[in-house]
Amino acid sequence: MPLISIITTVYDAKEYLPRTIQSILAQTLTDFELILVDDGSPNGCGELCDEWAAKDSRIRVIHKPNGGPASASNAGLDAARGQYIGFVDSDDRIDPTMYEKLYAALTEAGCAMAGCNARCIDERDNPVERTVRAARPGRQDALELFRDVFQNGGMYGMLCWNKLIDARLFEGLRFDTSLLYGDDCNILHKVYNGQQIVCLPDELYFYRERAGSLTAARFHPRMLDDLLVYKMWYEYLLALPGREDLAQWALARYWQVFYIRYVQARQCGPLTPAARAAFAAHLPALRGLRKAIRACPHISRGEKLRAALFCRDPELVYRAAAAWGRLADKGKGGRHA
Repeated sequence: MPLISIITTVYDAKEYLPRTIQSILAQTLTDFELILVDDGSPNGCGELCDEWAAKDSRIRVIHKPNGGPASASNAGLDAARGQYIGFVDSDDRIDPTMYEKLYAALTEAGCAMAGCNARCIDERDNPVERTVRAARPGRQDALELFRDVFQNGGMYGMLCWNKLIDARLFEGLRFDTSLLYGDDCNILHKVYNGQQIVCLPDELYFYRERAGSLTAARFHPRMLDDLLVYKMWYEYLLALPGREDLAQWALARYWQVFYIRYVQARQCGPLTPAARAAFAAHLPALRGLRKAIRACPHISRGEKLRAALFCRDPELVYRAAAAWGRLADKGKGGRHA
C-alpha cells in the first residue's frame, strides 16, 4: 500500500494538466499513488489521464460521469489506499519537496496533519501577489485555523489542497455534492475537530488563478453556497463545548459574507432573476438568526442594525448604503478642492 494517496479531480484542464502531473511525479517522496478522477470532462482530459497512467504505474485513473468537484473528490477518497491523503487541483503545481516536508513535519510533531503556505500564479505560471498563509506557523489546534477564516477572511483553514491528512480522519466523511462553491471545505470542521496540525512557513503549493473560473467571477448565484457552509460551521461550533467564542466569530462572518455577496451582485447591475431567487432562498435562514445576531459580541451595533433592516428589505439597505457612499465621496472631493 502506498504511503500517500494524492487525489486530483479533472475537468476542463487539458492545457494545464500535464504540468500538474509532472510536478506530482517529481516529488522527492516517491511512495505515493496519484488518483486522477476524470469527472466526465468533454475536452479529452480523460484520454490524457490514460496516457499518463500508461507511463507511470503510480497513476490510477477513474472515469465517471460529470457530477461536480465534490463528487469527484469523493470518488478519489473511495479509491484511496494510502495512509495519508493529499489533494492537488488539476491546474495547479506543487514544489518537488512538498509531500516530503509535510510528511516529515507531521511525523516529527506527532500530528495527524500538516499544512503549508501557497503562492498564487497566473495562467502563464508567473507568481502574483496573492498568497495563502497560516496566521501563525507551528503546531496548533486544527479547529482554531477557522479563527483566521472568520476574523480576517483568511483562506488557509478552508483548504484541502495545501495539507497532508491522515486517511483515517476521512472515515465516514464525504464532501457535500450539493455544493459547488465551498465544495472542498465543507467537511473540514469534522476532520479538524480534536486534532492538532503543524503549519509550515514554506510556500510549497502554487494555486492558479484562471480568468473565467467561478472563484474569479465578481458574482455568481452559486457563490451563495458558502452561506450554507458558514451557517453549518456556526451551528457545529455552537454545539461543541468550549467553542462558543469561535462560534460567535463564525456567525459574525456569516452575516458579513451575506451582505458582501449582495453588494457584489448589485455592483454588477440590477439583480438577475437567478440572483434574486438565490438571495430569496437564503433570506429565511438569515431571518432565523436575527436574535443570535443581536446577541453576538463580535458584531458591532451598527452592523446589527444593518442586519435587522436587511432582513426586512435588502434592496433598500443596499441603496441607502450606496447613496451614503456617493455622498461621502463628494465630501472628500470638496475638502480637496
